[in-house]
Amino acid sequence: MKRIILVAGLIAFSHVASAHTGLLPTAGFSHGFQHPFLGLDHFLVMLGLGLWASAQNRLLASQAIGLFLLFMATGALLGLAGIGFAYVETAILVSLLSVGIALSFGTARLPKAIILTSIAAFAAMHGLAHGSEMPVAASAYAYIAGIVSGTAVLHFSGLALGLIAQRVNATGLIHIYGTMTGLIGAWLLFAA
Repeated sequence: MKRIILVAGLIAFSHVASAHTGLLPTAGFSHGFQHPFLGLDHFLVMLGLGLWASAQNRLLASQAIGLFLLFMATGALLGLAGIGFAYVETAILVSLLSVGIALSFGTARLPKAIILTSIAAFAAMHGLAHGSEMPVAASAYAYIAGIVSGTAVLHFSGLALGLIAQRVNATGLIHIYGTMTGLIGAWLLFAA
C-alpha cells in the first residue's frame, strides 16, 4: 500500500506526462520502438488496452488490438502527410481516461461497434500525434514501424499480465490500475 501511495504521489506532483516532448532522437526503428514506453500517457493506454483485452473473448480481444495497431499506423501516416487535428493531445488524454473507466467499471453494456469505433478513433489520434510531430529528416517508415512494434509489445504484455491476474485471482489489481489510469487521465486533462 505504501508503494501505491508513493507512486501516486510522484505522478501527482510530476510535470505533464507526454511522449511528444521532441527530446528523443528520431532516427529510425529503435527510437520509434522506445517511444510508447517513454511517455506515461501512451504507456498507460497501450498496457491498459491489453489488460482490458484479457477480460474479453478471444475474437473481441484480437479485433481490439489489431484495430488499434492498424488505426495507429494509419494515423501516423496521415500525420506524416500533414493532416492534423487541433485537439489531438486532448483526445489522447480522453483515451487515457476511457481506458481507466473501462478497466475500473467494464464495458459489458456497450455495443461492440461503439467499443471498436472508440478504439479505432483513439488509436488514430495516438498515431496522428506521432506522425505529425516526426521530424522531416527522420526515417519515417522505420520510425512508424518501431512505434507500432513497441505498441504491440505493450498490448500483448498487458494481455499476458491480465491473464496471469485472472489465474491467480488478482483481478482487483487490474481495477486499481484502471482507477489510477483514469485519475491520471483526468488530472492531465484538467491540468493542461
